Amino acid sequence: MRRTLAVITALAAPWATSSMFTPYASAASAPAETAACSLPLVHDIYDGFHVGVPGGWDLSTLGGEVAVGPSPSSPEGVVLYAALLTKSVTPTAVFSAFMRYEQGLVRKSGSVFNYQVQAGAGGLPTATVQAEVRGAKLGGEATVRVLSVPTQLASAEALVTFAYGPRAQFASEAPTLNAVGRCYGPERATLFELFHQPPVAPFSFIEPPGWHIGAEGQDDLSLDNAANTASATFDLWGPFVQGVNVSQPLSTPSQAITYWFGKLGFQAPQVLSAIDVGPSQEYMEFTATLNGKAVHGLIYMETSTTGESTAGVFRLALADSPLWDSLNGALIEMAGSIQHDFTQDLQEIQAVNRQWQDFNGQVANFDDTLNNQQLVQDPSTGQLYEAPYASYLPTGPQGPGYYLPNGQKLNPVERP
Repeated sequence: MRRTLAVITALAAPWATSSMFTPYASAASAPAETAACSLPLVHDIYDGFHVGVPGGWDLSTLGGEVAVGPSPSSPEGVVLYAALLTKSVTPTAVFSAFMRYEQGLVRKSGSVFNYQVQAGAGGLPTATVQAEVRGAKLGGEATVRVLSVPTQLASAEALVTFAYGPRAQFASEAPTLNAVGRCYGPERATLFELFHQPPVAPFSFIEPPGWHIGAEGQDDLSLDNAANTASATFDLWGPFVQGVNVSQPLSTPSQAITYWFGKLGFQAPQVLSAIDVGPSQEYMEFTATLNGKAVHGLIYMETSTTGESTAGVFRLALADSPLWDSLNGALIEMAGSIQHDFTQDLQEIQAVNRQWQDFNGQVANFDDTLNNQQLVQDPSTGQLYEAPYASYLPTGPQGPGYYLPNGQKLNPVERP
């Protein structure tokens, strides 16, 4: 479910469990970028960025990139990838790694992806792309530029912008597509409080300030925002046996998604993008109506069948449709963070969930510097927080560092 050429090849990067975007800047740090923007801006205060999104288009951070397009499965769109320029990391190196990565994703399916690199403004590389995927001839162009971003690890970042679309129409669509990247700018991100409750309660998870537990059971947990207009949910379900405690088959992820859509009350669900990851896992982005409101969501479903018995786990990111673009990054991160104490559950389902985590970890291997977050602690309470690099405050009241909203400076700690 990547909003790149790989969408069409049915190659998917899984949910990222931590923020891909690391820079922080005040609004004054990139005035030229904002001034040049002619598109409506979407602000993601949790991952720490803003970007231009044409009216009616969709934004997603699934897989660790910012992807903007008319729809999740559209053959046109824009992908943005930001990387801190830490010691020995150059804009050219980031650009080259990104292009090789995208080319590898498309070629794995037997499709064609070729690019030609040229020298662009300021000596930074640019590339033209030609691809052919399932008979569709596609074109594109990629650029990289450097933005000033004060963080603990670096003072600048490289931003790769990759615009693509049907080859015959790409030249006419390029101005709109390129405007998306021009509108990108970093902002200060939000701390995520870390809760580790086992063995008193069965879950550990992260959530930002103002969010709360909406529902909690032995095998399910929902994290909701203050207005209850967005939620991240984990549910470990089953075992079910058709004809005994369920009337329909649930042995495949698609069957299980259909069942849970009905169980949860979704009406008229419309699939925007669906990717099978082997026979037992599926990611699906969708829209629907829930309690009379239009909602937009992403569900991950995994099933495990032994004999006639099926059990499984799903993670669901859900928001009122107008909020999806600005919240899906945080929702995906929270849904991926929920960990369950399996001491009272089936060992086979424990293995199922571990597979999800292992598969998801492939995203982090692309760029550890971006995917990792700093673990910090409030010295007065001992409370732990996940601090995106974008939440770093270079001019804090007690010097550079990570701070709570009340001004309390947080101490970095080593991960166990």
